[in-house]
Order: sequence, then C-alpha cells, then structure tokens
Amino acid sequence: MSTPGLYRSLVQVRTHWWRLAALRADLRRTLRLGLPLIGAQLLQIGNGLIDAVVAGQIGRGELAAGGIGGSLWFMVSLSCIGLMAGLSPTLARLIGQRRQAGVGKVFRQGLWLGLLTGLLALVLLLILRDNVHRFPFTEELPPLISQYLIGACWSLPFFALVMASRNVCEATGHARPVLLVTAMGLFINLLASLGLGLGLMGLPKLGLFGIGLATTLVNISMALVLLLLLRGSRFSRYALFARLDRPDWGQIRPMLSLSIPIFLGMLFEAGLFVATSVQMGFIGLLESGAHQIAISASAFCYMLPLGMSFALTARIGRAAAMGQVAPVRLRVASGALLTLAMALTTASLLILFRHEIASVYTDDVELQRFAAGLLVLGAVFQLSDGSQIMLIGALRGLRDTRIPMLINAFSYWVVAFGLGVFCAHGLGLGAVGLWIGLITGLTVASVLLGFRLRYTLGSLADGKR
Repeated sequence: MSTPGLYRSLVQVRTHWWRLAALRADLRRTLRLGLPLIGAQLLQIGNGLIDAVVAGQIGRGELAAGGIGGSLWFMVSLSCIGLMAGLSPTLARLIGQRRQAGVGKVFRQGLWLGLLTGLLALVLLLILRDNVHRFPFTEELPPLISQYLIGACWSLPFFALVMASRNVCEATGHARPVLLVTAMGLFINLLASLGLGLGLMGLPKLGLFGIGLATTLVNISMALVLLLLLRGSRFSRYALFARLDRPDWGQIRPMLSLSIPIFLGMLFEAGLFVATSVQMGFIGLLESGAHQIAISASAFCYMLPLGMSFALTARIGRAAAMGQVAPVRLRVASGALLTLAMALTTASLLILFRHEIASVYTDDVELQRFAAGLLVLGAVFQLSDGSQIMLIGALRGLRDTRIPMLINAFSYWVVAFGLGVFCAHGLGLGAVGLWIGLITGLTVASVLLGFRLRYTLGSLADGKR
C-alpha cells in the first residue's frame, strides 16, 4: 500500500474509533438524564394502581367510578402537561446559548403560565363534575364519580407547578430530584389513600372523596418540595427566584407557540386510545377486557421511551442552541439506539410472558387466552410506539412542534382509527383489526416523523433554524 493510501486508512480507523467513543460517551450522558425520568414515569403509574386497589376494597361501584374519575382527571390534566411542555426546550435553548440570566426570567413566567393553566383545568374539571350525571352511566356511578372529582380537582393548580418545576430539572440536566419527589409522592398517596379512603390510622373514612383528596395532597407536597429543591445550590446559577416578576405576555407567548401544538398532539393520541377502547366495547365484553389488559401492559412499557424522550428534548435543545448539527445528530443517534434497545427488550418480555401477564389481571381462562394473543400485537406495538415518541422528543428539542402535531393527527385519526374500524367491522377482524390499525398508524407516524427530523436537521445544517 502506498504511503498516502496507508495514511487515509489510518485516518478512517481513527475517525471510526473516535465516533464510537463519542457515541458511547453520549449514551452514558443520555442514560444519566433519562433513567431518573423513566423511573419517575413508572412511579407515576403506581399512583393510579394504588387508587384502584383502595377503591376496589371499598366496593365494585367505587372501583368503576374511581377508574372513570381518574380518566377524567387525566384527560383534563393533559392541559397542564401539554401547555407547560414548551418550557423545557425554551430553557434548554437558553442554557445552550449560555444565557444563564434569562433562565430565571423564563422560569418565573412559566410559573405564571402554570398557575393560569392549573386554574383553568380546575374550572373545567368542576364543570365536568357538575354535568357527570348527563353521561350515559348506570344510576349509581355519577354520585360516586362526583365524590372523587371534588376531592381531586384542587390538585390541578399544584400539578401544573409540578410540571413547571420538572421542566426546569429536565432542561438543566438535574433529573434526580424529579425521581425522588415522585417516589415521595407515591408514598404519601399510599398513606393518604389508605387513611382517607378506608379510614385507617385513625383517619375518617371518606371513600372516593378521600382518594381524590389524597391526589390533591400528593400534588401539593410534590410542588412545595420541588420548588424548595429549585432554591438549592445546584440551581443557584440560574437565579430562579431572584425577584417576583409580573406576568409578561411577550415571554409567555413563545412558550405557548411551542406548547399548544404539543398539547393538541397529546389530545389526539389520548383520544385515539379512548376511542379504540369504546370500539372494543361495541365488539364484545371479552374483547374489551382483553384489550384493557393488553393496552395497560403496553402503557407500562411505554413509560420507558417516554421518559427517554423527555431527556432527548432537553439534551437536543441545548445542542441545537449552539448552531452545530454534529452534536445534535450524535444525541439523536444515542436516543435512537437506546429506544431500540428498550423496545426490543419490552417486546421480548411481552411475548415470552404474555400468559403470565394476562393471569395477573384475571382468573378467567378464556380472557387470559384472548389477552395473550393481543399481547403479541402489543409486542409489535412497542417498536412503532417507542420510535414515534423518541422522534417527537427530538423534534421538540429542535423547537419543531406544529408539523409533528399535524403528522400525529393524520396518523392517529385517518390511518390508525380509520383503518382499525375498517379492519374490525368491514373485514370482520374484531379486536385484532383495531390493533392492526393502531400498529399501522403509529408506524406511519414514525416514518413521517423520521422524514421531518431529517428535514429539520438539514435546515439546522444550512443555518435556517
């Protein structure tokens, strides 16, 4: 080999080795931020499980009403999650640009936005509570649902403050407080639900109202502790509480321009799964029960890529602020590899232990067998679901939220729901048809979001963003 050829080969080997080393280092950094957020998401599911178990100890009606009330609370709370979601990429951009002084100003406006969002969510849930008797529920459910909602509705302003504080932790790369405070909230919810729901530990037995009140106590505690932690030394450089600012629409508007499409995208996704559950109810009781088992197991697995997507939003936001595309591509690559590894792991577990998972939910052998079949589809679901939320997280970090919202609207409601209903009723595939629609829709979303990310990265490289 000639000297120039040998030189080029050595350069290629060195470049390849450097890229692998850089990728390994970035994988560690992404995991360092992502693992606490994944843990927090998994713990958050635990709150719903505790509420369901305690409500079930009270009675069958309370179990059903608590589930419906919790679903209504979740749908309304999406406004707090979605409308606050623009805070993390905004703060990450400021940090990436070394504009530390602006972080505190934006955070304080985020608190105002959180209070406004939380109060609006509170009013909306109270309106739902006053009109719950208009829903086509059985006669015993509306009063019980109302009891839960009147106890839980006061949590929403504090939940919005939790989301504002959490966004700061994500943007600054300090995710451990989020995990610790969520664990604390789970412990408080366990004690408060047992005490106020069942009347243990000398507390009054308040039933579903007590379980709802426990949700309020949890979010008050989490908000206060998170805000206290933000006053600590690790956040002192950002001067988060330097002064009390008045609401500034000029700073709130840019956050909302990012947040509103995120919120609408969340509504499209949540609405799809609610509509699919309703369609399962039209098909049959067996299919509906099996679907609830499969979708709840899939939702648990979904917490892994969801937590990772939050980490990607913050890390990519900081890298993009420097105006260099190479660090952004590196973080996208590490996020994609981790998401693929998690999807393959959860898919394998769902397939290998599908019968055992189904048996945890029910003793009905026929229901177990049907649910195990849907869990195989849930395993396929992991790949498309994980990739689409990873891509959404990356695009949020690049401050690209409007086109992804439109992609989700098309993929979820035109492809997933439309194809699912056609396969279920037109082709007679029943529950399997609805799941085919879900998998296809999420796959289409992943492909389109991938093209969008490629375009956005190209624009960043050309200096257009």
